[in-house]
Amino acid sequence: MPFSFMHYLSVRTAYECNKPDEMMLYYKYEPKGEWWEKSRRYLTLEKIEPPTRIFGNPLCHFAHQLDVFRIDLLLKYGGIFLDMDVICLKSFRPLLKYEYVMGWEGDSGLCTAVLLSSPNSEFLKILREKYKNFRSKGQDEFWNENAVIWPKVVADQRPDLIHTVNKYAFFWPLSCSPHKIWGRHPKNTLDRVLNHFKDQFDYMILKRSFCIHLWESLWWDKYLKSLSPNYLQSKNNNFTRLFRKYIS
Repeated sequence: MPFSFMHYLSVRTAYECNKPDEMMLYYKYEPKGEWWEKSRRYLTLEKIEPPTRIFGNPLCHFAHQLDVFRIDLLLKYGGIFLDMDVICLKSFRPLLKYEYVMGWEGDSGLCTAVLLSSPNSEFLKILREKYKNFRSKGQDEFWNENAVIWPKVVADQRPDLIHTVNKYAFFWPLSCSPHKIWGRHPKNTLDRVLNHFKDQFDYMILKRSFCIHLWESLWWDKYLKSLSPNYLQSKNNNFTRLFRKYIS
């Protein structure tokens, strides 16, 4: 995927909301394009070689490589880790007092797209040990197991090592409910009236969230690929209401 306006918003909102001392972007292949050039001034860049094995087990899929990379990164440095399809709404500062923080993805598990950690987190050390039993056939069959289920298992076993935030804090709405951000399509006047109140209710919940996860792999073609400053100016939905202020 190209480095798009959505990715620019990810960088810009992370910077504006959190005012970090330094904001790192790790990459194997440096992006190109207009929105990359506009993003670079916020970032310290570091080229990496993704890990290819853990405990002798091959990491064949980029999703597994990223899972291991972010664990090792946070064990060494600590900090706030954000995937590139996370758009911030407010500062994570109230959560920095905890050693390790994850958010619920609905009720199914804890999602790794947003992580807050101190260096040498005991939770991450336990999670990394789980990779001794890592299984992969070279595809992404077990991504959900590694990135969502295992953290939940460890959290259930050692709740003293983690602070979890509810499903509305980081990952609401879920990928199955895009209309809560992008709007509904009413068929008649009554639907328009009802949808107006539904949108207002959704907006109130969104404003209380720390961030929104835009589920890039699922929403790219329909919603994210066409995002632009003109979209924020011309459309009227919860996404544009929240982020119109970032264009000039």
